[in-house]
Amino acid sequence: MCDLFALSARQHHTAATSLPLFAVRGRQNVHGWGIGFFRQRVPVVEKSGEQVFADGRLHISFQRLARVVNSPIILAHIRYKTSGQVDECHAHPFILTFWGQSWIFAHNGKAPAIESYASPHTPVLKAASDSARAFEFLRDYFTDAEPRRPYTPFAVILREALDQLLRRYPGGYNFLLTNGQVIWAFTTHRQFMLLKGSEKLEDALLLTTIEEGLSSENWQRLAAPEGSLGKLLLIAGGDLVLSADLLP
Repeated sequence: MCDLFALSARQHHTAATSLPLFAVRGRQNVHGWGIGFFRQRVPVVEKSGEQVFADGRLHISFQRLARVVNSPIILAHIRYKTSGQVDECHAHPFILTFWGQSWIFAHNGKAPAIESYASPHTPVLKAASDSARAFEFLRDYFTDAEPRRPYTPFAVILREALDQLLRRYPGGYNFLLTNGQVIWAFTTHRQFMLLKGSEKLEDALLLTTIEEGLSSENWQRLAAPEGSLGKLLLIAGGDLVLSADLLP
């Protein structure tokens, strides 16, 4: 199954050590990869439909990006196809705009019910996958809630959107969502592993779905407890500022 990675720091950071480790440990995912970040508040995504690790070495473009991307927030995704084609279009992350900001989104999971979702808003993503439809659903919920924006916190709308997503299109969801200032993470079926203040990797907050983490340090496991709808995380700078279980 696909794997996710995020780095979050108060200042610009590279992920020259942790990103290659992420790719090596997630190398069983053979259907593409992508890295997303913000450059002067403009979202940038570079991705490929090729394997991230083959013949004993990392994809040359992934290696280059791991060295040169310098941003307070960096997301990465390594794909194992559960829906859609194997090509650059279907690789993650994706970009959409709502509430006056551009957002980068990466997802792993399996939610075939939402593949039938038809967005009433434009643009729509070209990818024919549950991940693309899930991102459009969230964008559309925020778009329809635009009149409430001046007085309703983002977190309230997001919780409502997730509740509707899970009730209308049940499935396994696991995603990262960022506007370049904060990262929202949500999981219904897998764990996030979190490490802050690493002595072996970057001195930033690191988050991944790789079960053993990316180093031999004391990674914190964050997962949805039994009986909940999922676990929602909010990361700002180098801190985990919210960890909430969504109740039925």
